[in-house]
Amino acid sequence: MKTLRTALALLVATWGLAGCLSGEATKVSQDGFTFAVEVTGDTAVARNYHTGRLNFAKLEEAARAAIETASGCAVRTLVKRGEINTFDATLNCAG
Repeated sequence: MKTLRTALALLVATWGLAGCLSGEATKVSQDGFTFAVEVTGDTAVARNYHTGRLNFAKLEEAARAAIETASGCAVRTLVKRGEINTFDATLNCAG
């Protein structure tokens, strides 16, 4: 089971790096939510298409984690757009 988790972590990290370089959306599942994360330079957008009642704090935490997974960077700011379940982030990337 540990080998499977390690392989999955490497796969997610690879997808995250590819998304960071290409600017295309990367699908990331985090805490029961699935996000399409687009990374462009030092900004990112996370979209979740879940419908129904949500715990906003959990959704926001999951969006932050999904962006960090996809980008490989820390989230500096995270703001919810007027659109349903869409978050804009600025990133703090080392290097």
